[in-house]
Amino acid sequence: MRAGTLLFAAFSVCVALTAAYAAIELPAGPNRALVYGQCRTCHDLQYLKESAGITRDDWDQMLISMRQYGLRLSPDQRAKILDYLGTYLGPNPPPKTAASAPAAPAKVDGASVFKDQCTACHQENAQGVAGQFPPLAHNADLFLSADYPVRVVLFGLEGKIDVNGKTFDSAMPPLDVLSDQQIAAVVNYVRGHFGNDALAPKNMKPVDASVVAKLRPEKNTTAAHVHAYRQKIKGGG
Repeated sequence: MRAGTLLFAAFSVCVALTAAYAAIELPAGPNRALVYGQCRTCHDLQYLKESAGITRDDWDQMLISMRQYGLRLSPDQRAKILDYLGTYLGPNPPPKTAASAPAAPAKVDGASVFKDQCTACHQENAQGVAGQFPPLAHNADLFLSADYPVRVVLFGLEGKIDVNGKTFDSAMPPLDVLSDQQIAAVVNYVRGHFGNDALAPKNMKPVDASVVAKLRPEKNTTAAHVHAYRQKIKGGG
């Protein structure tokens, strides 16, 4: 079965992501951002694009098989991802439509964004995975500057970093598929939970979507640039 062959090829080696992977764009559609957040832990999105055309049942079997590689989805997340894959990367995807005017932004729940976008790597308790993904809990680096975590989410981060006395050398892909409101919400949520609220400088205000909007046009900013920025504001470069 094609799905099984592609699954073996995708997971025979589980590698750190690079900025190049993040340039791959999936078809627009409901819950695309959820696919970005959950499916880039071990493989790049090119794998998904190359799998396009398989049936919904094949995508379903693939999700089942991914459990052995650590994929953990709630029933709601699984249903949404399967619906997206089966519809937009299935045998008969809907035709592309002209982009419509963006709707007025609704209030965004940072906890939901965290669950959909961050837990695959950083875990539900924000403790990360030893030697692979750094913890977000009790992480003073979230307050290195007002916009540092925004840059990480928007542009990614690649390079060796030390967090709470432990070294991590992997890559986080940019999550620029998220809206300005979603990025602001998830940064504020993480800063205010998992023990981070006690680390917050008194004069640092919550991130507003306008901060994200101001940074987003910096199209040439890469994950490596964010790493250099981190080094600079930490006094190491």
